[in-house]
Amino acid sequence: MESIQLLDKYQPLFYEEPQNRYFLITGGRGSGKSWTLSLFLLNLTYEEGHVILFTRWTLTSAFISIIPEFIDKIDLMNKAEDFEITQSEIINKATGSKILFRGIKTSQGTATANLKSIAGVTTFILDESEELMNEDVFDRIDLSIRAINKPNRVILVMNPSYKSHWIYSRFVKLTRDDTSYIHTTYLDNIQNLSQSFIDQAKRVEQENLHRYEHLFLGKWLDDAEGLLWNRPIIERARVSAKPDLSRIVVAIDPATTASMNSDETGIIVCGTDANGKGYVLEDLSGKYSPTEWATVSLQAFKNWNADCIVAEKNQGGDMVESVLRSQNTTARIKLVTATKGKYVRAEPIYSLYEQHKIFHVGSFPILENQMVTFEPDKGKSPDRVDAMVWGFTELMVSGQEFWHV
Repeated sequence: MESIQLLDKYQPLFYEEPQNRYFLITGGRGSGKSWTLSLFLLNLTYEEGHVILFTRWTLTSAFISIIPEFIDKIDLMNKAEDFEITQSEIINKATGSKILFRGIKTSQGTATANLKSIAGVTTFILDESEELMNEDVFDRIDLSIRAINKPNRVILVMNPSYKSHWIYSRFVKLTRDDTSYIHTTYLDNIQNLSQSFIDQAKRVEQENLHRYEHLFLGKWLDDAEGLLWNRPIIERARVSAKPDLSRIVVAIDPATTASMNSDETGIIVCGTDANGKGYVLEDLSGKYSPTEWATVSLQAFKNWNADCIVAEKNQGGDMVESVLRSQNTTARIKLVTATKGKYVRAEPIYSLYEQHKIFHVGSFPILENQMVTFEPDKGKSPDRVDAMVWGFTELMVSGQEFWHV
């Protein structure tokens, strides 16, 4: 096996006796943080007595979205015989130490109580930490990490988000003595990146320095720096409960494959009340196979007693309806095809937010992060935003001249 060269900035993560309880690992795209973290955690399982809890706010299928990255490292180390791998766990057969992959968000709320009850957790990882907006949820899990026979580690991994985020206020605004800070960018990891990725970063730097600094250098953003939507607009739209609704739709922006590198399928439930005001009710998006996203969408249709399912057919063509119909549903399905650009489609929905006519019932951190970083004229628009735009266009935009059925 060839030796594995770690970036120098990550060395504190590998100390046998960690200097601090908390690690905040931040970086932009291509910075190597996910690669290094998975290698560290596998290395940690070679010590006896570790229960490693790896969480994300939403985690539909660890075996699709996370575990393949760990398998790559196991193969790189030529250690496949040392591990037992299931749909949601990696167990080191030599030591019994294990990595448990769990989601925090559930359809009923959060799994905090279940996560707190896992015995003997020595290391808690909150991956994609920017998605967790509720500091209390973090605290409840954090305070349950108190194994006395091993060092305790609480590791937050994230692309820096907005300065209003609780992680910035708690860990970044003033540095803490109990926290180790690791920040890398693609420039630290450039020897491991393809030339096409480097060229893309340079192109974004020339075209949009603000976007480059956030996406590639991992700069924290002020709240008003959204590219179409911004945080104040979204926060103003937040409500705690929905009113009586006159119409509800399930909107889908489908992906046709389900692998670690595939797009997500956007699935957003939207509604309107008798006064014509709109509400985001649920975000069920994720990396699904076609059968999985059809099942999730139809269950949402049933749970919300929706009027119809609105789905974009640009990418999937007739496959979209056939996959939905394969579930023996009698739901009304409306397939739409975009006939105008992304900005033209999104701008009327953004305008409704500005007019205080669309509300979010609760918090939808991943959707909201996509909204404030959505740059309509550059590249592919986020799947969740696309689905939301389809849903509110069906419910609230008259004429719908930028699509056809």
